Amino acid sequence: MTAVEFPILGTEPLAVELANTLYGAGEARIDFLPDARRVGEWFAQVSERHGVAVAMGPHAARVRMLRDCVHALLSAAVEGRVPDAAPVRRVNDFTAAAPTYLRLDWSGGARASRWTSTVTGTVTGPAAVLGSIATCCVELLTGPQADRVRRCQGPGCSLFFVQNHPRRRWCHPSCGHRDRQARYYRRQHTPGAS
Repeated sequence: MTAVEFPILGTEPLAVELANTLYGAGEARIDFLPDARRVGEWFAQVSERHGVAVAMGPHAARVRMLRDCVHALLSAAVEGRVPDAAPVRRVNDFTAAAPTYLRLDWSGGARASRWTSTVTGTVTGPAAVLGSIATCCVELLTGPQADRVRRCQGPGCSLFFVQNHPRRRWCHPSCGHRDRQARYYRRQHTPGAS
């Protein structure tokens, strides 16, 4: 059995990596976490970089719920719109499982804000992992990188990334290469183009 190739960029915050497991749109949408086995494999692959050493496969439904909410919030941020209230509420519910957590407020306009709360009991295991990922999402959307969340401009790509260079337009150099190839092809095969 070969290892699954997930859309893990390896350079992004864990919340972005999780959102990227929902790829594409409409009928062409690919869910890289369709079942418990794939959820477990994904967490195993990201565990080294992000320190997630909890078996998350048995919690696949909650992982997908958080992923869908984070994806909706990142989409809203990239598109410059206020998201529906449900994903904001659910992300806040997930963050409550972390010992110290942030709450997301996106009700007052196009800009999100946050506030901190502390839980008296310490939560561990899968709930804490999901809480940490949700907190990562809140930190990203309300912190200094909030204006740098982007969607890849590569042909057919829908991955999110945090722009770490002003000229970065692609999630990965391979998408940049495909974009340049597509432009070259159009120039060569368009009548009247030079």
